[in-house]
Amino acid sequence: MKFSTPESTCKLIAEIGLSHEGSLGFAFKFIEASKKSGADMVKFQYHIPEAESSKNESFRVKFSMQDENRWEYWKRTSFTLNEWKAIIKKCEAESIEFCVSVFSGAAALAMMSLGVKNIKLGSGDLNNSEIQEVLATWKGNLFISTGMATYKEIDLAIGHFQNQLSSGKLIVFQCTSKYPTPLNEVGINVLEEIREKWKVKVGLSDHSIGVDAAKVAICFGALFIEKHVVFSKDMFGPDVSSSITFQEFRDLSDFRDNFINIMNKIDKDEIAGHLENERRIFGRSLGLKKAFKKGEIVGSDDFCFRKPAGGLSWEDRHGLVGKELGRDVELGELINLDCFRLKDL
Repeated sequence: MKFSTPESTCKLIAEIGLSHEGSLGFAFKFIEASKKSGADMVKFQYHIPEAESSKNESFRVKFSMQDENRWEYWKRTSFTLNEWKAIIKKCEAESIEFCVSVFSGAAALAMMSLGVKNIKLGSGDLNNSEIQEVLATWKGNLFISTGMATYKEIDLAIGHFQNQLSSGKLIVFQCTSKYPTPLNEVGINVLEEIREKWKVKVGLSDHSIGVDAAKVAICFGALFIEKHVVFSKDMFGPDVSSSITFQEFRDLSDFRDNFINIMNKIDKDEIAGHLENERRIFGRSLGLKKAFKKGEIVGSDDFCFRKPAGGLSWEDRHGLVGKELGRDVELGELINLDCFRLKDL
C-alpha cells in the first residue's frame, strides 16, 4: 500500500446508532453535535424486533438494567415512522446527510418509502437474502460492512449488488467486529485489496479506540470513515467502549480537511518564484571576518559569507585576494568592489 492522493474529500460519518436511547430530543442533539464536529453524515439504526429478532436473542454485551434481551431493547429504543420523518427533516435543516442501518426487509422498505438516500447493511446482514431482494433495484447509496466476512462472502455480496456497483453507489467498508478493535487488527491493507479486486469505493467502519486508525485510513484513500460518537465516554450503552467523543471527532475532521491541503501537488520552481524576499533574507553575500583599515591587504582566509543576499558572491572573492582596501571596513559589513583599490584591474 502507498499514500493515496485523494480524488475527493473523505466523508465522515458519525454513527449514532441507538445511543439516543429512544429519545427524539436526544437524537436531535446528536445530529446538532455531529454537524458542529464536522461530520458529513449521521447514521442511525432501524430495528424492528418483530421482523428481525426473537426473544431468544441475547445481548452481545449485557449492559441494560431494564431490557431482558435485545428484542426488548429494540422495542424500547425504536422510533415511529413519523419520528423518523422528523429525524430526516432535522438532518435536512442541519445540512447533514441522513443514513440508516436496516436489519430486515421491512426496515429497508420503510426507509425506502421515506425517500432515504443512504442505507447501510451491517456485516451480520452482508448476505441477508431477504434484504438483498428488497434493495436489488434501489438506486441510493448502499454501504455494506465486512466486519465478520471472509473474502468469499464479500465477493458473494458484491455480486448481489451489481446495480449499485455499476452506478458507483456501492461502498464497501473494511471493518473488524471487535469492540473495541485492537489497532493491529484494524486492517488498513484490506482497503486497497477490496478497492483493487472489485473496483469499488471503500471506507473504514472503525471500532478502535481514538482516531489514529481513521487518520491512517484517510491517508490511504478511504472515501468514507464511520466512527461511533458519544457526548462522553461515561455514557451508557453497548458501543461506548468503541466510540469517540465529539471533541475527538472534530480532531478527525480537522485532520481530514488539512490532509487535502497537505497532499496538494506543488511545482518547486513556481513556489521558489514566489519566495524572492525570503531568498534574499536567507541568502548570503561576501563579507570579511574582522574589521579592516584602509590600506590593508585582504588574504584568502579573510572572507566570510553573510546574510542577506544581494551583494558579491562567494566566487567573487577570488578576484579580491591580495587587493588593498580603499576604505575602512567594519565588522559585519557586506563588502562590494568599491571597498578596494582596483585601478590595476
